[in-house]
Amino acid sequence: DQYNKSAEKAGLSTDPGAETFVRNQTLAAEQELSLKQEQQENTRGVTLLEEQQRVWQEQMDEIAATAERLKKNKNNISGREAEIRDDLLAVTGASREEIPFIGELLRVREAEQAWEPAAEKILHQLALRLIVPEAYYAAINAYVNKTNLRGRIIYQRYRGYTPMGHHFRRDTAPNALIHKLEFKPGTAYADWLEDLISTQYDYACVADLDEFARYEEKAVTREGLIKQAGGRHEKDDRPHISRKENYVLGWDNREKLRLLQQEHKQLQDRKKQAEQEIRALVQRNRSIEGLLGALSDVQKRFSGYEDIDWEQCAVQIRDKEQQRSELEKSNNRVQVLQQQLAQVEARMAALDAERKHKDREMFRCEEEDNTLQAMLTDNRAILTSLGKQDISAFEQSHPELLVARYTDLPAVQRQFLEALSRMQTDLERHRGTREAEIRKLINQFKNPGEEIMSRYKDWRSDVHSLPDSTNLEFISEYQQLYRRLVNDNLPRFEQKFNEYLQETITNKVGDFRMFFKNWEDSIKENIRLLNESLRGIDFRDKDFRTYIQLVAPLRVSDEVKEFRAMLDKAMPVIRDIESSMDSRKHHFYTHIAPLIAKLDKEDWRSRVMDVRGWYSYKAEEFYQETGGKYKTYENMGQLSGGEKAQLTYTILGSAIAYQFGLTKEGLQSNAFRFIAIDEAFKAQDEDKARYLITLCRQLHLQLLVVTPSDNIHIVEHDISFVHFVERKEEKYSWLYDMPIAQFREEKSKFTHRD
Repeated sequence: DQYNKSAEKAGLSTDPGAETFVRNQTLAAEQELSLKQEQQENTRGVTLLEEQQRVWQEQMDEIAATAERLKKNKNNISGREAEIRDDLLAVTGASREEIPFIGELLRVREAEQAWEPAAEKILHQLALRLIVPEAYYAAINAYVNKTNLRGRIIYQRYRGYTPMGHHFRRDTAPNALIHKLEFKPGTAYADWLEDLISTQYDYACVADLDEFARYEEKAVTREGLIKQAGGRHEKDDRPHISRKENYVLGWDNREKLRLLQQEHKQLQDRKKQAEQEIRALVQRNRSIEGLLGALSDVQKRFSGYEDIDWEQCAVQIRDKEQQRSELEKSNNRVQVLQQQLAQVEARMAALDAERKHKDREMFRCEEEDNTLQAMLTDNRAILTSLGKQDISAFEQSHPELLVARYTDLPAVQRQFLEALSRMQTDLERHRGTREAEIRKLINQFKNPGEEIMSRYKDWRSDVHSLPDSTNLEFISEYQQLYRRLVNDNLPRFEQKFNEYLQETITNKVGDFRMFFKNWEDSIKENIRLLNESLRGIDFRDKDFRTYIQLVAPLRVSDEVKEFRAMLDKAMPVIRDIESSMDSRKHHFYTHIAPLIAKLDKEDWRSRVMDVRGWYSYKAEEFYQETGGKYKTYENMGQLSGGEKAQLTYTILGSAIAYQFGLTKEGLQSNAFRFIAIDEAFKAQDEDKARYLITLCRQLHLQLLVVTPSDNIHIVEHDISFVHFVERKEEKYSWLYDMPIAQFREEKSKFTHRD
């Protein structure tokens, strides 16, 4: 009965004959091996599903936290950047509208959603930049400078904006990125931001690669291939870049929240499905345990057919009992036979004990054989999956495994696995330490100190495409960058830089400083030469004669003083800079680099580098006879119109004399002396007009005077030829060319006829 129960539970034949019993034993061994393998697979499956559940739960927690931040901020920007912005708002008391992320102020138009992935990749870094108006700029600088932000923030100083960029944006191409975007209504930064994108992010959105190839720079395809300035091309399809849940453009995050909720729901469904699978696998393993118990009974409790052949045993017992009874009745030797029976029974008991011992020994061997068969099958599967492997190095590292005895294999294996486990724990601990160090180094590399940022202005743009410290699986990109730098022969460039540095310090700075010195000397020399010309020109000739002299006293602003002081400090002491390379570097970074940084500011540069603005200019009038000063002219406001013209004529005339190299003789054949005066004598009295003619005569200038005919008498005695223009019928112009003598004759005839 017990055999039939176990056989029925295991799905084997009940009440077997001898042949069926043997077949049941074979089937039981095969099923036991198969069920043990299934049990192991199920156990591994449960472990993997539980680990996956843990990962999904972490992702769900992160999504929930992100959603909470998005609900609070009402935009698409979350994470440490949003937390830092909240800290800045708390410090300054500003609102989110006053200090917004740029990404909050623009988004891709509804009709251009196909371009959203490409626009996100181009504008992602810009979108994470804060706009800081002037009112909060100083407070934010102070807070950021003294605080460990435990993250990274970029902010843009905003000083106001005059919307002149609209005049240029009218000419932007129809496929420009700016036309794919729309800006948040009502924001005070819209015009400034639109101008920023149209000028600095003027990418052309092209339909295909043929059109893409026609652009030298700044073009993007719908698939995200970006052509940047300088021939650089980039396409970033990493998952954390391409996922829509990580997009940052837009002032309405409802779509992003919907996507996050959808992803959260999907993770919940996956986790529930995994839970169901885990319960099914655990339940299956419990069923397998019952089946394995039944199979074990079939194989081990009933190892031979005679263990269950009760009918034959019953017949033999009945026959023996009958024979004993007949013998007891018919033969007086029963007692002898009984003694012999007792001996035979004792012998049989001994044999039965020996049989049971052998059965146990056989059971142990079969159990060991089954275990070895299972191990052989598992190991064969592992070896098959690994393929052919070179294990010579492994054998050399672990020679003790080659001499292990078969009976010691389990213990040796256990010890080896324990040692491997300890080694793995140490390696994982070491790996964790190294990964933490690498993350720290990556953060330092991508977010260097202010000193490095001030030296290398393009650092941010050069490293922004490298992966963040949270994506160590892309560490190879840093390794490739390192190899590229090493292969570019940095020592050669360093030597070249040292040579350039020395040349800059010793030669370039000196030349630059001498340029301004020469300019100052040139101004002084030009004024001296102009004064020589002015000395010979009579400015007044009624009652007394005077002449004009120009003076230019130095008048430098605080900014010019600062510039000249920095320029003087930039000149090195040769003995100091030639002592060592460090001395040259120290001088460069202490005195030359700050000057270069200041000169990078165009408005400051334009105010300090025009040497003409270092002086104030005045005209002084002196007596010709005594040389005493008569009057000083610091501006034209105090003069009448005629006096302004006279002073202007005088200085301009002397400048012409100096410019063209005229002398007092003024008759050199190779001197250029020709000038033209249009609208001559307009709105002037005759005295000032005649002064101009006299001035030109003193300078020996060849003169062309364009004037109405009623003013010819002013210059009539100082000209030699007349080109007279007459209008006829209000349609035609007639030109008459004649010497001055002929003109006078014609004029006399006309006068007498009247």
